[in-house]
Amino acid sequence: MKNTLKIILFVAIIATVTSCKVNKYSFLNDYPTKTVPLIDSTNFSNHVEGKLLTKPQQKLLKLPSIFEEQLNNEKAKVGVSYLPKISEKFQSVVYYFYPNNTELISMLVNYDDKFNIINSQVLAYDEIAEGMLKTTSTLNTNSIELVEYISDSPSTIIFNILEDGNITRD
Repeated sequence: MKNTLKIILFVAIIATVTSCKVNKYSFLNDYPTKTVPLIDSTNFSNHVEGKLLTKPQQKLLKLPSIFEEQLNNEKAKVGVSYLPKISEKFQSVVYYFYPNNTELISMLVNYDDKFNIINSQVLAYDEIAEGMLKTTSTLNTNSIELVEYISDSPSTIIFNILEDGNITRD
């Protein structure tokens, strides 16, 4: 009887420890999930800065390979805007990135199931220094329609989102 009790207690402890084990990416569960289609028009007028990612979180999400040396700027700030539900085959995250005080970028990054970057694409861009360039996007399950405004003259670029998460220009 004592051995049975010990075994039950041991199994209960193992089950508790296993269920409490936290995935190193679980902090992403704190951000909103959005269904597509959706419009991303992130700009200085409508964006509210949220909780910023720590340097270890940035490295874990491999953001230095996307934003490169811009992340080293002491004024640079990056956070998660939302998690668009594009596909069950890959994970997508949209980041907001302030490389400095005059630029704001909304960036879609697609990851495989091990959080290796598949591909990325700018969804929205705003700069307030000269006010010459601004972009917005409509994000769908298989495409991105990016509208680029150069001096208020719009042009549209279409990107395809492939089944594996890769993004190609149409």
